[in-house]
Amino acid sequence: MKNILILISSVFITSCASIGAVIDGGKDLTTSVIDSTVKTAGNITNAALEDVAAVVETVAESTEGIVDNVVEEIDEQTNELQDETVEEKQEK
Repeated sequence: MKNILILISSVFITSCASIGAVIDGGKDLTTSVIDSTVKTAGNITNAALEDVAAVVETVAESTEGIVDNVVEEIDEQTNELQDETVEEKQEK
């Protein structure tokens, strides 16, 4: 009977150590997965923000060029109208 108790005790002690190792391994795995997931999400977010910033910058530069061209064209046309008005006044 003592042999059976010793055998059961040794199996129980070994099982406890195995369970502890599994729990520690599970914690390590879980924390590694969470850490990797958060880092990856952060990198994706940064990349997306950089892309959006680049697109906005490109659109702003393009729009700036268009606005500059429109302003120049309107300025030229108003100058022509003003010159015509001055000429008409001089003729009278």
